[in-house]
This record gives sequence, structure tokens and C-alpha cells, in this order.
Amino acid sequence: MTANRPLRIFYLEDNPLIVFHVEAMIEDLGHIFAGSLASFSDLKASIDGIEMDAALVDIDLADGATGPAAAAWLYERGIVSLFISGQEHIAAEHAAVSLGTISKPIALDEFAAKMELLQIAIRSKS
Repeated sequence: MTANRPLRIFYLEDNPLIVFHVEAMIEDLGHIFAGSLASFSDLKASIDGIEMDAALVDIDLADGATGPAAAAWLYERGIVSLFISGQEHIAAEHAAVSLGTISKPIALDEFAAKMELLQIAIRSKS
């Protein structure tokens, strides 16, 4: 992977308005929005058709508070993730399976800094 290659970022979030907002931020930062799903169960059923370098994961999804389990599942498959949540305390309890947390409401400067963190982590793996 070259340093300038855009990341393919997938978003696991059940609120379509937030997905739309985050998609715009991903693309404004020069990355590729790789799609979104609303639940962990949908992610498990669809993973083979998703090309992603990293994932953004909400704590509460359409199938309950399954975001931490989804992040762990992705981690086991070698996919790095960040939580996007207003529930930082829950995200902190699952820090071992995520690179960190972007707080809601989402601030562009924090989002950009965390995208840099994702790039560094992915480059160091390759």
C-alpha cells in the first residue's frame, strides 16, 4: 500500500442521516466510502461482498448494542475499526478490538485525525 492510497472505509450504523454525513466526510478527506449496513447480522451475511480497508462502527445498531461484537469480529479478520459513538464509556470497555473512538456529534477535525490514525495502522500492517 502506498502512503497516498485512499482507504476504503465501511460504516456500520443504523441511522441513515448519520451515514450520509459520515460518507461526505470520508469522501471530503479523499477516501472511498465502501458502503454501510445497519446491523451486525447484516454485516456477517454480507462480508464476502464488501471490499474495505477499515470500518467505522456504532455501538447501538439495528440488532441491539452489537457494535462491540462487530468490532471484535472484524478484528479477528484483520480489519481495523474505530467506534463512532456518544457512548465513549462503552467503547472504552472494548478498546482492545478498536483503534479508538470518534465522539458523536462528529467534529471534522477529530474525524480527520482518526482517519490519519487508520492510515498509519493499515500502512504498518502491510
